[in-house]
This record gives sequence, structure tokens and C-alpha cells, in this order.
Amino acid sequence: MKKFLSSVLAAILLMVTLLTGVSFGSPAQGHSADYIEGQLVVSLEEPFMDSSQSVDDILMEADSLTESGFAIADSLFGQDAGTFSVQALDSDVRATAIEQMGLVYLVEYSVKDYKSIESAKNTLEKTLENLGFNVRYISENRKMYALETATAQDISPQDIHNNQRWHYEMIKVPQAWGITTGSSSVRIGVLDTGIDSNHPSLKNLVNTSLGRSFVGGTTNDGNGHGTHVAGTIASYGSVSGVMQNATLIPIKVLSDSGSGSMYGVQQGIVHAANIRADVINMSLGGGGYDRGMEEAIQTAVSLGTIVVAAAGNDGRPSISYPAAYSGSIAVGSVTSSRTRSSFSNYGPGLDVMAPGSNIYSTYKNGQYTTLSGTSMATPHVTGVFGLMRSVNPNLSPAAAGDILRNTAQPAGSSDQYGHGIVDAHAAVLAAAGGGDTPAPSAPGDLISTGQTGTSVSLSWNPPTDNEGVTAYEVYNGDSLAATVTTTSATVTDLTANTTYTFTVRSVDASGNRSEASNAVTVTTDSDSSQPSPTWAPGISYKIGEEVIYDGATYQCLQEHLSMAGWEPLNVPALWLVK
Repeated sequence: MKKFLSSVLAAILLMVTLLTGVSFGSPAQGHSADYIEGQLVVSLEEPFMDSSQSVDDILMEADSLTESGFAIADSLFGQDAGTFSVQALDSDVRATAIEQMGLVYLVEYSVKDYKSIESAKNTLEKTLENLGFNVRYISENRKMYALETATAQDISPQDIHNNQRWHYEMIKVPQAWGITTGSSSVRIGVLDTGIDSNHPSLKNLVNTSLGRSFVGGTTNDGNGHGTHVAGTIASYGSVSGVMQNATLIPIKVLSDSGSGSMYGVQQGIVHAANIRADVINMSLGGGGYDRGMEEAIQTAVSLGTIVVAAAGNDGRPSISYPAAYSGSIAVGSVTSSRTRSSFSNYGPGLDVMAPGSNIYSTYKNGQYTTLSGTSMATPHVTGVFGLMRSVNPNLSPAAAGDILRNTAQPAGSSDQYGHGIVDAHAAVLAAAGGGDTPAPSAPGDLISTGQTGTSVSLSWNPPTDNEGVTAYEVYNGDSLAATVTTTSATVTDLTANTTYTFTVRSVDASGNRSEASNAVTVTTDSDSSQPSPTWAPGISYKIGEEVIYDGATYQCLQEHLSMAGWEPLNVPALWLVK
């Protein structure tokens, strides 16, 4: 937690974007000033104090700082609430945070006094070192932004319910509700634009007394993004969240315009950890790596809070921060057809996927609307973690993450889909203890029983111990090609004259999957529907290509450029008659 708090102070206002819609803003994409001018975030090692003065007092009274044009604007872990916007932190939380993050301060200075932000950072570091402090880091206070792409719509309750059905059925939420629908004892910290606490589908679940705004004003949502996210996590009535009972805590780190700062997000993370939130939802991102933010997340995780973040909407093979930190669960988006949404980031570090395209949920001013983005996928996963904590309050963040990944439904390559699409039922069952049963045995003796130009037929023996096996999953490489209940399958829509490698896994009723069977490599037949071309001079032929000459079919044996006199019949070294 100490690391976490020090991260918070050290959190340079990293530019963050609400991950909504297909356009995702980041500093690299054209924001020339991605930090707040005249502000720096500094983290100091906690010194051994042999005087009655606190570090806050020393810094506030240091003439050398004032003479250099610096002023201590805020202390993340200070104790003088009359001077700073200090949080009332639990003593254990404060100690843990400082140990992890150091003493974090927001420092202001006059931009006109320095030629560049680098010169200001260098001067501040030297001044602090002359005062006897060990500086851990100094960074910019980076900006964060929210990008909205949808407007509210008037939708009847029945329409909303029906339009939500596909994404909840995809991740098996109705089956999970057979175990639990949630619990008011589970606290979900929604770090966003706030929550409409008077919304008819949310008001019984939102606890504003536990919430806090770090952008000024109340925790009410004048933007709509945070309310939409909250409704997917937990809601009731006209719509339903993944959870139907929970305590939603509005932690406002982005203003109604959708902008905020890295320092504010770190404050929000520390606050969520301090009130012992079970899960933090961060449907925001941007900026890049920041040591303070990483330490803040590590602090929250060390205190038992699960951190979930959106992978980003750039459509690029890299996960955005804060989802990219090792302490976060990175969530990507899929469409109703179970394919990666075109806007969803992918690549190493992606944990799981969830529905994020055209998601119905609650909206500001008591409305409902549909939005798309990894922002919308993330609260599905947060809700699943909430269900898991409902059946097992003592589940650690590490164990919860392992369960989520191990029970995910395979959807494609790990690069594109991480561990797969989240499976709420299997995850909750495992969290409750039902996942302690061993995975089923792998199928045996997978063989190919035939192929055409566009399909391959496969057959296998059931596992020796097939008790509990309810289905088999056929994989084409890393991609799920078919799910069947028999011991044979035909994979279609393949490309002629192409080599494929297949494996099969057994699946039981709890969603546990076996190891893969033996691999079978099969090459599809040539496309017989396309007649071979007639041999002609002046053509560059490649090995394996077929031509017709004098009524016979020939196959090329060596790559060459044809010419008159080299007809297939005349050059057996180049052509083999079939």
C-alpha cells in the first residue's frame, strides 16, 4: 500500500482516455501537451526523523524551494488536512502505501521561470537533495481524457433486456446466477466520471458516502460514461448488470468533460484500497508507463483489491496503460460473433476478452444507451470478479486472476484473444470450490479420416476416463474451430492445398478443459473446381503448380521461366505427368 500511495503521489498526470468508441486519444496521437504545465509529481524516500517537524512541515517552510519558485500544492499521504487535500487513510493502509510508493507530493512552479520542464525537474531534484532528501523520481502530471462517441437513446425496458441477452449469454452469466447474483458486501470502486446515483436501475446499489471526487464537486456523473460502466457491473430493473446486487462506489477521477490527471487517478486508487474495495474498474487509459501508477496498483493489489483495466481502443498490437501493468487484469473487446472488435488492442499482456461492441446499459439522467469500446468490455470482467468475491470473500487477487484466465473460453490465438472469452459460470464455480475437481483427461488417438479442398474430417477416441466429459473442442492451431458432443467432427471453410494442424480437448460441465490431444497435420486437396491452366511460354512456374498440355496434366518439378521448346512433354526434368 505504501508503494501504492507513493505511486499515487508520483503519478504524473498521465494522459488517459475513456476507452469508448473506436477513436482512442493518446499523447502519441497528437496531444502536444500531454501534461499539466507548471505541475510536477515527486516521490521521496521516507527519511529517518529525529525532530518534531514532519516532512510536510520541512518542505512547506523550506526557503530554498520558495526561492527556486516551487510550492508544495498537495501531499498524498500528508497528515495536515488543513493544508492539503489529505485523505483520511487507515493507519495500516497509509504505512503500506508509503512503504511501496514513498512520500508523494504535487509541486507547482511558474512556467515562465524555466526554459523547459526538464530544467524545472533538474532544479527541483537538486534543491530537494540539498535539503537532505533522497528523491525516488520526479515526473510530469500527465493529462487524462475521455472520448464519448454515443448519445443517449430512448429504449423501452424490454428492448434493453433483450439486447443485453447476447453478451450475458456469451459469457454464461445466467448460469453463474444459479450460484450467486452478487452481494451488497462486495464493494466495487468505479474510477470514472462518477455515477448517476439517482438512476432508477442503480440508486439502491450506489454508496455515495464511500465515494469521493478527485476533480472537484460531487460524484454525480454529468458525462454518462461512468454510469454506463456501472450499470454493466451491477444494476436491476429495466436492465441487468453482471451482478444484480453489489455496492457501487463512485470514485470520480475524470471530470464531466471526460478529462483528469494521473495524480487524480492515483488518488482514486489509494482511496479505493483504503475503503477496502474488492474490485477496481478502470475503463480509461493512455499516456504510457509511469512508475507512480504502477506502484499505486501494486499497493492496491497487496491490500487485496483486484484491479481491472481496459486494453485500449487503438486497434494496435500493444496493451494500453494502466491495463499493461502486471498488477492489472487487461480486458479486450469482442463482438456478438465472438471475434475481436476492430478497435480493441491486442498482443502480449492481454488477459481475457469480453463483449464490448454495442453494449446496452444505464446512462446519465436516468437514461439508457448503447456504447462500444474496451471500456464496455472491462465492467463485464469486473462484475465476474464481483460474483467470485460474493462466493469467496477471501479469494486473493492472484488466485482470482488465475481462475479467470484458466476458465476462459478459447476464442483464438493468445495474441488476439489472450486466454479467451471470460466464462462467468466456470469462474464462479471454481471460486466457490467447484473448480478443485481435476480437469478431464485428454482425448486419445486423433486421426484424419479424409479431406477435400475446403474441409478436413477428424475422429478420436474418448479419454480412458471420460466421466464428466460433456463436449469436445477442436482447434485449428490456436483457434477454436468446432465444439461437438460426439467423437468426430468436420472442419470446413478451409483453403485448398494448405497445411493445417489440429488438436482436440475434452470439456466437462464446469468448463474445465483437458490437455490437448496428439496433433494431426493435414494438407487439404487441390481445388478441383478450378481447372489447371494450359501451358504457355513466357510464364514463371513454381514447384507444385499444375498445367494442361496436349490433353494431359503436368506438375512443375522445378521453378523456371517457360519458353518455346520447353513444353512439358519435352523436358521431363521440369514437368511430371500425372
